Amino acid sequence: MDHMPSDFEPCEGGCTCGHIRYQVKSDPMITHCCHCRWCQRQTGTAFALNALIEANRVTVLSGDIEELTIPSPSGQGQTIARCPKCRVAVWSNYHMGGLRERVRFLRVGSLDNPDRFPPDVHIFTSSKQPWVILPPDDQAVEEFYDVDNTWSEESLSRLETLDQAAGMEKPWRQQRRPAK
Repeated sequence: MDHMPSDFEPCEGGCTCGHIRYQVKSDPMITHCCHCRWCQRQTGTAFALNALIEANRVTVLSGDIEELTIPSPSGQGQTIARCPKCRVAVWSNYHMGGLRERVRFLRVGSLDNPDRFPPDVHIFTSSKQPWVILPPDDQAVEEFYDVDNTWSEESLSRLETLDQAAGMEKPWRQQRRPAK
């Protein structure tokens, strides 16, 4: 059973025009600041900041989400949830070895208060823009990281619950590298 934390104060977000409004019911499992070239191209900026949250912990309050599947480096595709009016992306779903429908990569900038979910780790820093200076105490890796050594115990437990619900033969974190 998936229990929500009792001490978390729900937060909201949405698109630019206000058509899409959503509520987040827990802290993310982890927040990635991805500096890969693919994220740079898709966002039109230096990086993407995504909070990984179980899909059942993100509720659409108003508006209709438009989903568009686009190519990704893994060949598995990425589904982007956008507002059909202003076209702003509010989250994505990546393959993640079979967890696509169970994890939202929430676009932190679409939150009303994006300060709540700062990055836990900077990934693909081998391709970050040279003018982006990372804080010296932030965790950063050149490509991707070892999930077991990066995620908190609570987040690993939440991930295991997702793996079990999906009936995955090999847990996502034990797969060689998550596919985008």
